[in-house]
Amino acid sequence: MRKSCLSIILVIAIIALPSYAQKKSTVKKKRPVVEVPQEITKFDEMLDATQQVVIVDSVVVSKQTFLSVYNIGAESGSISTYNQFFRTDDQPYATVCVNQLGNKCWFSNDGRLYTIDKLGVQWSEPVQLEGLGRYQRTNYPFVLSDGTTLYFAAISDEGLGGLDIYVSRYDSETGKYLLAENIGLPFNSEANDYMYVVDELNNIGYFATDRRQPDGSVCIYTFIPNEKRLTYHADELSEEQIRSRARIDCIADTWGDGNARQEALSRLQAMMTTTKRAEKQDFVFVVNDDVTYTSLADFRNADNRDRYNELSQMQKRYEQLGTEMDKARQYYATKAAAIEKKGLRTEILEYEQEYYQLETNIRQLEKIIRNSEIKHLKP
Repeated sequence: MRKSCLSIILVIAIIALPSYAQKKSTVKKKRPVVEVPQEITKFDEMLDATQQVVIVDSVVVSKQTFLSVYNIGAESGSISTYNQFFRTDDQPYATVCVNQLGNKCWFSNDGRLYTIDKLGVQWSEPVQLEGLGRYQRTNYPFVLSDGTTLYFAAISDEGLGGLDIYVSRYDSETGKYLLAENIGLPFNSEANDYMYVVDELNNIGYFATDRRQPDGSVCIYTFIPNEKRLTYHADELSEEQIRSRARIDCIADTWGDGNARQEALSRLQAMMTTTKRAEKQDFVFVVNDDVTYTSLADFRNADNRDRYNELSQMQKRYEQLGTEMDKARQYYATKAAAIEKKGLRTEILEYEQEYYQLETNIRQLEKIIRNSEIKHLKP
C-alpha cells in the first residue's frame, strides 16, 4: 500500500513539471528603451544664425492702426495704408512705401508687389516686381534710402510659419530683384511677422509681430539696426538662452550694459519732439534758404495772408482734381463701355485743362508771395 502511494505521488510530480517549466519560460523580458529622435524644425535650423540685436522697446496696439507707431524721418520716405494713399477702400490690409523724394512708390495689391514712378504730376502705370521668388500674400514693402534694398513680408515654404520678413535687392543690369532671403531670427517666428522699417539717419528700426498676442492686436518692436550681422556664440550663451533671445522672451536680455539702448531712447525722444513740432505747424511755406513760415502770423506783408489763404484753396482744388482725373482715367482704361468712352474723354480733357491751369496759377501766386516777403525781410 505504501509503495502504491509513492508511485502515485511520483506520477503527479512528473505531470506537474511541464506546466511549471512552461510558466517559467513565459516570463516577459524588459525591452531596451530606445529614444525617438526629435524632429528638427526650421526654427532649430535658424537658431545658430540668430541675430544679436538690441530691442529698445515694445508696444502692443491694434492691427488697424499699427502704422501710427512707426516714427521715421522724411529722409527715410514714408509709409501708409493702400487705402489712404490711393483714396479707396479696395485693399484694407495693403501698405504703401514712398521714397524720400516722393517720386517712386512700392505697394501691395492682391498679394503681389508693384512699383510706380511719378512723372511730373502723374503716376505711371503699375509694374509688378520680378525676381523675388515664389511667395503668397506678399505685402508690407519698405525700401531703404539707397532705393535698391527691399524688405517685405510673405508666406513661403521656406518660412517659419505665417508671414515672414524677407530682404532683396534690385539688380539694375537685369531690371529685376534678386531672389529674396529670409532675414531669420529674432525677427521671424511661427506667427505673423511683418512691416520691417529702418530709419537709417536716426539708426532706429521697427517691425511688427502677432506672436503671443490676442486676436486684433500686434506688438511693435523698436530695435537698433546693426551695420554688420552679429550672431550669438555658443561659448557665451547656453542654447536655451539663445532660444530665449530668438523668441524675444524678454527684451531686457538684449540690452547689455544699457548704454546703446539709452542712446536710442534719446534719439527716439528727439524724433517725437520733431514730429510734435511739425504737427503744431499750420503749414510750411519756404520763403528762402534761411526763412520758412509755419503760420499766417509769420507774414510781414498783411496782404500776403489773404494771398496765402487763396493759395491754400487753389492747392486743395488741385489735389482734388488730380484724384478725380486719375479715377476717370482708370475707369476709362479698365471698365468703361464703348458708349461711355466719348463722354469720358471730354470729361478727362476738361479735368486736364483746369488741372494744368491751376498748376500755373499756383506757381505764379507762390512767386508773388515769396518775392513780396523777401522785400519786407531786407533791412
